[in-house]
Parts: sequence; structure tokens; C-alpha cells
Amino acid sequence: MLKKWLMASAAGAAVLFGTFSAGIPGLPGADAQVAEAASKLPKGIGGRAYLNSTGSVFTAKIQLPSNIEVANATAYIYSGFSAKNGTESDIGLQYSPTYKVWKPLMKVGSKNEETYIEGKEQFTYTKGFRPGSTVQMTIYKNLNGNTRATFWGTNNDGYTGRIIMEIQGTNIGTLLRWKTLATAAVSSESQRDAIRANFSATFNSITIDNKAVTPVVDTQDFATVAPSGNNVTISVKK
Repeated sequence: MLKKWLMASAAGAAVLFGTFSAGIPGLPGADAQVAEAASKLPKGIGGRAYLNSTGSVFTAKIQLPSNIEVANATAYIYSGFSAKNGTESDIGLQYSPTYKVWKPLMKVGSKNEETYIEGKEQFTYTKGFRPGSTVQMTIYKNLNGNTRATFWGTNNDGYTGRIIMEIQGTNIGTLLRWKTLATAAVSSESQRDAIRANFSATFNSITIDNKAVTPVVDTQDFATVAPSGNNVTISVKK
């Protein structure tokens, strides 16, 4: 339940919807809950756009915010997929207010024990992606039975390179859709009213299996979701 992602955050781990799959707020665990989730993101605020594609490889260039204001919550910018078997994935970046960087995160279903293939020393621990920079993110739903993510960008020391990480043994089959989100999350619904956040992120040049995909607005909970072609800007403000 995000325990590894939130060790530096007083907000703690965000647990989704109670009866839904565990994950970052705003991710429906099944189609039946989509309509209910569309007006509000429990245990968090933010915006979500869906990508109506069942393809295998997602790529986007994420323009990170130069400035971020967040209090009583943890900020996330991420993507992921919903599989036909009900498995949800949350793959993207979490803001560290301690080090003022964006760190990679990855969760697929109940699995959040990632294996690092490359770049762990350059983009984890005290390091991460520099605010205001662009990070290219590629997600492979199933690569030899594993879900893999590659992030390419510049860290807080000025090093430009990539981190490759995967969650093994996911064996993801047919997908329902992909998604893009920017959220400010808390660990319990009672903390939701105290959230204060002001930041935005843009997912540019979104492709799935090398084909441009247009985002569809789903949720705007203290947020504005603005698609344009195969790009989408999500602004969170409360």
C-alpha cells in the first residue's frame, strides 16, 4: 500500500476506496465504480483522464511543475493501466518535499517490490527528477511476464540519464484502458478537507503502441483536466 513510496511523507500511505483495490486515490477497482469515482477522488484530490486503448506500451513526456505547493498531503503525477482481470497499476512520480525532487514509483495490483535494472543510485534515495524538467516515461504492461517502466530525464545533481525498474511476475493480460493523473493524496478520508495543493503537470506526446491517443476527461476534483490532441494538462488547486 505505497509503504515504500511514502516513507519520507508525513501523509503516509494512501489506501483507495476501502472496498476497491489498494493504490493511489482516484483509481477505480472495477467498471462499476467508475461513475461513482468520477465526481470525487476519495482520500485525495486531483484530476484524471482516461486513454481508451488496450495497447501494451505507453509513452509520454511529462512536463514537471517548476513550482509546487502542497500541504497535509503527498503529490503524485502518474499513469498506469486497468487490466481486464481487475488489476490496477500506478506508475509515475511522487514528490519529495524533503529533497525537492520527483521520485519514481511503481505498483501493480498488490505488488510494489520493484527490481532496479539501471539508474537506482542516480534517481532514488536523496536523488530524483528535477522540478521543471521533462521526464520521458515508458511503461510496458508485460515484458517477459514483468511490468517494466523506464524514466529518462535530469536529476537534482544535473545528471541526465534513465532509471529502469520493473515489478516481476505480474503476467498482465488484456487491458481495459490506460490513464493519466495528477493528485494530492492523504491516508484517510478524514484528512481530505485539510489538503492544500497548487501544481500542474502536462503529459505530452502520449502514444500507446506508437500510436497517438487522445485523453478523455474523467475526474476534476479541485482540478482542471485539459486535453489537446495527444497531450493533457492536469492542474490541481485547493
